Amino acid sequence: MRIVITGGTGFVGLAVTEALKQANLEVVLFGRGAVPARFSAQFGSIPFVVGDVTVPADLERLFSSVETQAVIHLAAVTPDRDAEMGDPAAVIAVNVAGTANLMRSIVRLSPRPRLILASSVAVYGETAPEKGAYREGEFIPSPTSLYGISKLAAEATAIRLAKLYEIDLAIIRLGPVYGPWEYKTGLRPILSPHAQVVDLWQQGENVVLPRSLKGDWLYSRDAGAGIAAILGAKALNHTVYNLGGGVISSVADWCEELQAFPGHRGWKIAGEGDTPNLKFGLAADRSPLDIERFVADTGFRPTLSGREAAEDYVRWLSSVNG
Repeated sequence: MRIVITGGTGFVGLAVTEALKQANLEVVLFGRGAVPARFSAQFGSIPFVVGDVTVPADLERLFSSVETQAVIHLAAVTPDRDAEMGDPAAVIAVNVAGTANLMRSIVRLSPRPRLILASSVAVYGETAPEKGAYREGEFIPSPTSLYGISKLAAEATAIRLAKLYEIDLAIIRLGPVYGPWEYKTGLRPILSPHAQVVDLWQQGENVVLPRSLKGDWLYSRDAGAGIAAILGAKALNHTVYNLGGGVISSVADWCEELQAFPGHRGWKIAGEGDTPNLKFGLAADRSPLDIERFVADTGFRPTLSGREAAEDYVRWLSSVNG
């Protein structure tokens, strides 16, 4: 029995794959492109099935060839403003219709596998909650971006179909993710600010931040381990769970932590007359996610942040860059 990860060769997909491999679980990756060549030494010969969640025949071919224990659904388009305007139907096709296609395909399996749907903090929108953090069931989602709108629609679609199809469903609203395995896939036009910092330095540029960019940033290895924890839970008390970093940090902190490592350059927060060279989609910092429901039901709490995360990232970067 294997665990199928849609979007498995993307950023979070590779982080989840790493966590599941460390738990000695068998994984099959499904997506539009294979694992990038520069990561192949770390992942080895993991089975990969090329396909698209918007094409039902691709999903039928996948599940007819793989004995499936569980499905982790990560395939998604994360558009910026230009992508929203350029092809909004493609965003909805992947994020909403792709979820429906997937569930229609797995309903034919016996026994039906557990389904974990990755959603996003973007479903909450940009309005700050009165209690300081977004809590499941208390703050009513009010997304403003097409990505958030489509992810909320995907959640509602999955909940309805899970009831109709009798599928064991868990939804994880991920906070902003950064860290190992992030790369340009074409489905995420803007990389995390943390990755942009390193990319600018590698191009020989100093970093000019628009602001310190505070948030409950979730290190990718914690995201992978958290999704693995949901997968391994024997019984869950809820359907929807938040998973953020659990602590507030900033991209300015990240720049400062990386000053101790080779390859760093200068950085500053933009002042009068400065033009930021780092792209960030939000005009203001978003409130954090309350993760206590997740911790209570899985026993997992994110552990990587600050200097520890920076040191881990530098080791990872060295390992994939040779």
